[in-house]
Order: sequence, then structure tokens, then C-alpha cells
Amino acid sequence: MNFFYRILVLLLALSHSNIVYSQSSRIEYNNQDLFLSGANLAWKSFARDIGPGNTDFDHFADVLLQIHDHGGNALRLWLHTTGVVSPEFDNDGLVIGPGEGTIEDLRQILDLAWEREVGMKLCLWSFDMQRLTIGDNLLARNRLMLTDTSYTMAYVNNALIPMVDSLKGHPGIIAWEIFNEPEGMSDEFGWRETDHVAMSNIQRFVNLCAGAIHRTDPEAKVTNGVWSFKALTDVATLSKSSLDLSQLSEIEKQELKKSFQQKYRSELNADEIIEYLQKINKINGFNYYTDERIISEGGDEDGTLDFYSVHYYTHLGESVSPFTHGTNHWSLDKPIVVAEFAMSNTDGVLKDDLFKQLFQNGYAGALPWSWTDIDFSSHTDMLAGMQSMWDNFRSAVDVNGIAGDFPIITLTEPDNDTEFDEGSNITISAEASDNDGTITLVEFLVNDKKVGEDVSEPYTMVWSGMENGRYTISAVATDDTGNKRTSNSAMIRVGTLDYVRLEAEGFAVSHGSGISILDDVSASNGAYIELRTNVGSLTWTIDNVNAAGIYEIIFGYRLSFDRPKHQFINVNGERVAEVVFDSTLNVWLEEPLIVDLKEGENTIQMELSWGWMDVDYLAYPTSIVTSVEKNDELPLIYSLEQNYPNPFNPSTTIRYAIPEASKVKITIYDILGRQVRTLVNDVQNTGVYNISFDAAALSSGVYIYRLQAGDFFESKRMILIK
Repeated sequence: MNFFYRILVLLLALSHSNIVYSQSSRIEYNNQDLFLSGANLAWKSFARDIGPGNTDFDHFADVLLQIHDHGGNALRLWLHTTGVVSPEFDNDGLVIGPGEGTIEDLRQILDLAWEREVGMKLCLWSFDMQRLTIGDNLLARNRLMLTDTSYTMAYVNNALIPMVDSLKGHPGIIAWEIFNEPEGMSDEFGWRETDHVAMSNIQRFVNLCAGAIHRTDPEAKVTNGVWSFKALTDVATLSKSSLDLSQLSEIEKQELKKSFQQKYRSELNADEIIEYLQKINKINGFNYYTDERIISEGGDEDGTLDFYSVHYYTHLGESVSPFTHGTNHWSLDKPIVVAEFAMSNTDGVLKDDLFKQLFQNGYAGALPWSWTDIDFSSHTDMLAGMQSMWDNFRSAVDVNGIAGDFPIITLTEPDNDTEFDEGSNITISAEASDNDGTITLVEFLVNDKKVGEDVSEPYTMVWSGMENGRYTISAVATDDTGNKRTSNSAMIRVGTLDYVRLEAEGFAVSHGSGISILDDVSASNGAYIELRTNVGSLTWTIDNVNAAGIYEIIFGYRLSFDRPKHQFINVNGERVAEVVFDSTLNVWLEEPLIVDLKEGENTIQMELSWGWMDVDYLAYPTSIVTSVEKNDELPLIYSLEQNYPNPFNPSTTIRYAIPEASKVKITIYDILGRQVRTLVNDVQNTGVYNISFDAAALSSGVYIYRLQAGDFFESKRMILIK
């Protein structure tokens, strides 16, 4: 009797244990039941990774290979996100297609993933689709898609189904995810920086999309990225942390503010964030995504979720923590992937043990946030989490794929930041090996263009005949199965170059609110542009480039808010890079970038992604341009022409001529004679110049612009009308 009693007690204990090992704690992928061990990307170029424009496939290949190397098997990628690029809409706001190149780009990313034995969790939309700063047109058409069934079905029929149908059966797909944190745009949970819709609209959208996916590809898995267990369980989730939040120290408030702003690109201050969290803490749990509840809103019997995806950050409190509660606690009937969390010590669990803790608590996956947002999780920590799963629970994460080992390659010469004299012969060398085969080829690249190769050790070449400038050197190894890996890179400078600075406050045309010109004696020319927003752009024009080619440009910048900051760079209207500005705070620094310029006029645009930084100037080598206009004669006299257009709003162009090298100063005054701006204060060569004046921060009225060059002075009036 005592024996059976002990068995009964043991069974009851196991049934309530946080440690759950069952099929329900795995995701079916590749005909295996796996624990998803990986990361969020979640994007390389926010809302622009697929569809019209360039996709950085090399970046995807690199990230996926690093995950493969450390035993990871999953990567979460955002697709449409806000709808700014894909899908394609008509003038009435109806979706008419996936968008040019959308399916092709996604297929190529999935090919790269499968070659590296990594599956993709494909997230269609994010709450950012209702962020107030994305623009009225985007907001309006996204709202219709969320709230009007005819607009929803236009998306489903014309974009979603073609995507799923074209890609069904691709071994690189783990699941389709309908939303990232849709609660953030809901009446029930959303914050003030988003336009809100009812949770019932979100449930309906999830149901209709999930049903269409299941009918198009019966083997496909569907999930939804839920912001918190508060929206995913009927179990009580009332938090006891409201009092704690109100008693935070000023330092703790600022840490909370930084974390919240970084994660959600929020402009809320610390007190507003605390007020929001205190409101949320009083909301009890309710699972909006049960089969019955989403079917009741959308009416599609096929529109259910195959597994749940939930996010957790410590500011929401331990009552909703997957690290302190096992899966049994939530009384859910589907596998649960913890699809966002920070790789830091959490709720008493050391960061090195986070993956293991989720695994042992019965969850079906661990995907920390994010490869792009390294303030939350470093690449090293995420990869270490994956490696720990591979080392300790390999059978639960090992994908039976095709990859094998990829070659290993390291660039050994030249060293990064090496400077060479003009006319130098530069030795480029690399070390390469392959664990399960042989190296068949090593190619050497300069600015991503092949300049030589070697097929046997030592892998080396001599590069010569280059012009003065900055160059990026790398190497690519290929093994006997065709697998390739790119080495680390080294940036070098050959010879010396003089640079022309186009001061942001004088030469950059700004677009958007929250962009201001401020004075600062430590800035170049005594002023700079402050970007107190994440929406808008700065555009410079480089006139008269001598010849098409690859050149270095330099951004002068300062990080005054936090770090890092990602901004898009467009050259002549085409996206060419997403630059990460990451450095010591409150120090003026330079960030170089290699770009391809055409002959003649070129535009360089910084399109804000994360915004919130200071910009001082754009610099380019003096030698690449002809400062005079393309005419037969140099100017013979000093002259200052009338600005055009005039009157203007908000920008105008001032044209002037310099017959000899002179110290040139162009100053703007208001009608009372108060100086409001210095556009130029530098030595300039003979030539005819055009300078843009942006008065977006000034009020309407009459302004005076004055040219001083050598002993020459001239002033003219212009009218700003807003």
C-alpha cells in the first residue's frame, strides 16, 4: 500500500512540475520534433528586406552561418512589417500583389537558410503598421486592412496566398507568423504612439490569414507573436509590481526609459512609461487566441494557430515570466515558443542559463531579441545560448539537413586601419581550412570586387596600381562541396586625401519634424543638426563628380541620446547601406562609408531608421569633384545672385562666384540684423557654387544673406513664406 501511495504522490508531483518533456514542448519541423534554438534578426533593413529595392543577401548568409556554426536552428524574420515596401497597394488602399521581387527575395533568403540547416519563422506584420509616425497614407490603408473584411481579403487573396503557394514545401520555413505584438496597436493594450483598433479586429485578421495559409499549404505551421502572457492565458496575471514601479529611483527610471525606448522606438518619458505599465499590471490574463475565440471573430474554421509564440521583458513583472513559470502554469493546449527576451540575467536566472531554463520549463523554443538590437542581446551571448543547447541537448536541436561543415577563413594581411603610402604594393593573405573536406579556392576582394585568387597554401596575392583612397579588403573560401565563407574584413587607406565638408546645417536639406539646427562651438563650423525623431531624412548634393567610381564619404556625428543608432543611406535614390553608428556617447566622431557615385551630380540621403542622434557634416574627397561649373571660362569677378526660388518654403538655393581662392563666409540675418545661420565659413577655390538654405526651423519673414570673400561684400534679401 505504501508503495502505491508513493507512486501516486510521484505522479502528481510530476504532473505539476515545471519540467515538461513531451511532444507538446517541441515544434514539428523537417519531419522532426525540435526545440527552436536561435534568435530574432528581426530585420537588416527595417520593413524593406523583401520587395522593391536591394536585399542584403550577404548579411543574411553571414548571420545564418554564424547560427549554424553554434548549433542554432531558427531565425525569426519580419517581412511586410509596416507595408511601406510590400505588399503592393493600389490608390484605393487595396492590396493588389505581394510587391515586385517579394517572393523572389524571400525564396533566396530561405535558400540561404536551408543551405545552413536553419529554419525561418516568418513574421508578416508588426504593430508598427499603426505607428503614428509612419505617415497618414500608410496608416489609413493599414487600418482598412485591419478593420474592413474586404480589404483584409484583398491582402489574403492577392499577396498572402501567392506567397504561401509559391513557397510551400520549402524546407527553410518553420512557420508563418501573422503579427509581431499586435496588442501594441490595440484599444486594450496599446500605447499612445500607435493608432488603435479593437482586439476583435486583430483576432479576425489572425483567423482569416491562418485559414488561408492552412488551405494553401496544409503542411504549413501558423503562429502569432503575442506581446505578453497577459493576452495569451486565462490564468490570473495580476502583478504586484505597481508599487515597486512608483518607488523606482531616478537612475532606475532612466534605465527603464532607455530599455523601453530602445525596444519600442518610443518617445515616452519615464513617468509616462511607468503610468502605462501600472495600467497594464492591473489587467488580468485573457487568451485572445484560442481556437474558439479567433474563429468566433473571423468565422474561418481552418484559421487556428499551430503553436503559440510569446514575448517577455522584465518590466512586465514576474507574474508573466516564462523563466519562473513552466508551461503547465498557463493551462494552454499548444506548444509555446518564447520568441523574444533579452540575454541578460533575468528573474534570478543567469544569462548563460536562459536557453536551458526555458527548455527545462517545457517551452518549445528560445529566440532572444535581437541580432540587430545589440543593446538587448549581444551576438556573443545569443550564440553562446545556442551552443549550450547543442552541447547539452543536441538531439533536441539538431536539424537533419544538407549543410555539412563550411570552410573556415581568416584574413591575416593587411591589418585593419593600416595606412599605406601612395603607389605601395599591398600583400593580401588569408588562412583557410575545412573540417570535412578541402579548400578548392580562395578569392580576394577589394570593395566587394574580386582582384585575385589562389588555389593552394599559403593563400596570398600582391595588389598594386590602386588610386589614393580607403578600401575594404576581404577573402572568400570555397570547399570541395561548394560551401563558401567570407572572411573578416580590413579597412585600409592608401595615400592621403583632402576632404570637403558639407555642413549639415548649411548643405543638408531636411525632411520631417523633430529635426533642428543647433549651435555648438565643438561642432564643425559651430553648428549641427539634431535628430530628435526616427522619421525623416537629410539629403546632401555633391555636384560635378569627375568620373563614376567607388569613393569614400564620411559622416560627422555624435550620439547624444543612447547607442547604437541605425540609419539608412540612399545614393541617388537607391538604398545602399544601413549604417550602424555605435561609439562613445557625447563625442564628435566620423563614420566612413564606401559608395558608388556616378559622373556629375549625386545625392546622398540619410533616411532615419532609429534617428535620435546629432549630424555635423558629410565629407567627400576634394579630388573627386570639379568645383567649377562645366563651362569654358572661370569666373572673372565676385558675384552673389538672387536666391531661387524666392519667395520660398522651406528651402532655397543661393548661387555665388569666386574668381580666386578666398576665405568665404555666407551668413543669414533676420530683418533686425540678428545672425541666424552661417552657411559657409571656409577657404574655397575658384568656381561657381550653389548652396542650399533650409529654413524649416525659422518663422516666415524677410531674411538677408551676405557674402564675404576676401575684400568683397554683398548682401541680398529673400522672403520665407510658410
